[in-house]
Amino acid sequence: MDKKERDKLLKLICVSIAALATVIAVISLNVRGNRMDEVRMSIEEALDTLPKEYMEVVTADHEALEAGQEEEDLLDEEEANSEETAPVTAASSTAGKRAIDPTEKLVALTFDDGPGMYTEKILDVLTRNDSRATFFMVGYNIEKHPERVQMVLDAGCEVANHTSNHKDLSALSKDLIESEVYDNEKRLRDAGAEGELLLRPPYGLYNDTVKEVVKRPMINWSVDSRDWKTKDAKSTVKEVKNNIRDGRVVLMHDIYPSTVEAVKELVPWLIEEGYRLVTVSELYEARGEELKDGHIYRYTYTASEFMDSEGAKK
Repeated sequence: MDKKERDKLLKLICVSIAALATVIAVISLNVRGNRMDEVRMSIEEALDTLPKEYMEVVTADHEALEAGQEEEDLLDEEEANSEETAPVTAASSTAGKRAIDPTEKLVALTFDDGPGMYTEKILDVLTRNDSRATFFMVGYNIEKHPERVQMVLDAGCEVANHTSNHKDLSALSKDLIESEVYDNEKRLRDAGAEGELLLRPPYGLYNDTVKEVVKRPMINWSVDSRDWKTKDAKSTVKEVKNNIRDGRVVLMHDIYPSTVEAVKELVPWLIEEGYRLVTVSELYEARGEELKDGHIYRYTYTASEFMDSEGAKK
């Protein structure tokens, strides 16, 4: 498929997703209680289809990074580490359980495929803005940078699982799915994480077998920053600004320098717009939505939906 055809296909996919998002908004305004949960689940199933290009691009990025052949716009690690960065420590962070007001506008930034040379820079931005995020970490990068798992925890952020080798779980046997998920969870625990960890299936792909085997909540996303495609800070910022809403989960990656630049602009902007940046677990807990094993999640209730549901219980 040539570039023109790929662009045409992506445009069609984006239009389809926008149409489905409109359906979600309409239904959310008219449906409450158990019926809303049923409808939302069916819509999530329909939305959880990614363009093939996402898999192709991310796979190519992983192969390049593994081979040490980063694209020309990637800084080498020595240069990245030579820049001045405020230390991210427990003392300078908001580490520890904190109270989240469910009536605030909440958003969860998530970062896939690290930890890497840019993770610390993103943590620095979050720390300086009293914000948190969730980092879905992949096994081969944890092995390279195990100390950065604790660095994320020290910044008060959430460490989560992105499998050992970033394979499409929906194409694997039950035994291989278990190995990809639970071997990496153990790896994260050995590096400092605790308890059962949230999982993001690579490429957001799953099937009934994955849902049966994985005894953990699985977190996809409702806002794709497309940093993986454009690798351009301005485009990443624009994509998030155009699509952000209360209760949304944002997909980003902490393996691109362009994402660092985007985060430097996005985090202060989101705060100015009245959003509080929280981890995925904080987001769902604040809105009273229990994360269940083997289920897929993309977003949660808005503050108004939450307040309506609370009022209905009284």
